[in-house]
Amino acid sequence: MLPINFHRTFVPERRLIGALLHYAALGKEGTYQEISAETGIPMGESTGKVPAIVDYARGMGLVTLGETETPLSRRPMLTPLGQAVYAMDRYLGETLTQWVAHLNLCRVDIGARTWRAAFVDGYRALGSRFTRGELESYLVGVFGGGNERTGPLIRTYEDEAALGRAGVLGVSLDAIERRSAPLLDSYATAYSAMALELMETFFPGQMQVTLSDLNATTGWFEACLWGPEQVERLCALLDRKGLVTVDRQMRPWIFDKRAVAEGAWPSLFDDIA
Repeated sequence: MLPINFHRTFVPERRLIGALLHYAALGKEGTYQEISAETGIPMGESTGKVPAIVDYARGMGLVTLGETETPLSRRPMLTPLGQAVYAMDRYLGETLTQWVAHLNLCRVDIGARTWRAAFVDGYRALGSRFTRGELESYLVGVFGGGNERTGPLIRTYEDEAALGRAGVLGVSLDAIERRSAPLLDSYATAYSAMALELMETFFPGQMQVTLSDLNATTGWFEACLWGPEQVERLCALLDRKGLVTVDRQMRPWIFDKRAVAEGAWPSLFDDIA
């Protein structure tokens, strides 16, 4: 997982992530300063946005880091999801893309520790509506004192230049309200690919996984803010798409894998009218 202060107080500006995706698509590698010179992502001699943008893109599941010729170089490589986003929505303008990026930032493997704590592990303590102070206190209780924990996390979902279009959070002076991930036909491929990837990552070699086991291991439903009713609607979406089907004869219900994530991500935007 990405460390607590990976963001270096910066938010994930979409135009900068798009520039990094282009750099990755060209198969290049370089130091942070060299990446900055190629992409236009700001970077000084010792501090700047390049490390944060690289880490955001990793946490969003858009890139991985490949082997490099020198220790100080970085070689971002597009994932199958990253390839689809680069081809169709390079600057992460679609709400669908922003939701997928958000949910990946909440993952326990590739995601960010603060995001995981706020959106998954902290749900029982915080609920879906809380103040900035309550969130800050919770995160300090988890990670200890230090720099403000909530700043970039909240601003990511307020800022149109970042992931503000998705509506993950409703932010007012009095409170922050979490919103559930949309259960729309246009998201069916995204959720199918996500389910496949989670099964392949956390249950390798298994063609069937119970919904309860998948959620207990990944926290996917908490990250989406879905209760039992919403999970039933998710299952209906997945069944119609056919990449993952749901066996309702058993209790708990079982996800049945009918495809592979790598083959599903290229169709990410097919359902958007």
